[in-house]
Amino acid sequence: MGPAAKRRKVASKVEEVTFDAADRQEFLTGFRKRKQQRIKHAQEIAQQKAREIKREERKRIREERTAEFQRAIEEHKKQLKRLKEEDSDEENSSSASEEEGDQEWEGFEEPPAVDYEAEYIDEDKYTTVTVEEMDPSKEGLLRSAGNDSDEEEDEEQTKTTPAPDTNANPAGDKTKKKTNTKPKKKKKTFRYETKEERKLTRMKERASKSRKAQARRDRS
Repeated sequence: MGPAAKRRKVASKVEEVTFDAADRQEFLTGFRKRKQQRIKHAQEIAQQKAREIKREERKRIREERTAEFQRAIEEHKKQLKRLKEEDSDEENSSSASEEEGDQEWEGFEEPPAVDYEAEYIDEDKYTTVTVEEMDPSKEGLLRSAGNDSDEEEDEEQTKTTPAPDTNANPAGDKTKKKTNTKPKKKKKTFRYETKEERKLTRMKERASKSRKAQARRDRS
């Protein structure tokens, strides 16, 4: 026997083709309307894309500003940490200097003043020598010069006048000692600043620096 014949799918037949006159009229006359609709749809898509681009741009700007703000905060924290370390170092050094300088320095001790008299008696004449500490100031030098001139005048008068008789006047051997009184110099004192005073000074310096930095930022 030969091969079996293939069965073909039988398509349904269209019994009748009808046309809607209104639809046909709209299709034939709606070319411009459909074109305008396509243009409007394209414009809407373009506007939506522009809005998306603007949204992405604003998002990028916000992210950049946030990152810049974070960097500024980190830099500020680093500066504060460095200032705290410097303050701790200053406090340590100041505490060490306070321990060394708890006692106020009263200056160098002055040597004892040289002020005494010596009397030398001779058979014919006598003289009194006074040794005192020299004052390096101007007034002291002028006073010393005046004393020298007075001593020279006394010496000339002694040479011109005859020597007294010591036997006749035994009381002449006794002379009154001269006393040279002068005010003592006041010692200069040196004192260290206290911890509160140093802290107040540092606070004033920092406030001044911050004001200057703010002024520079305002100018820039």
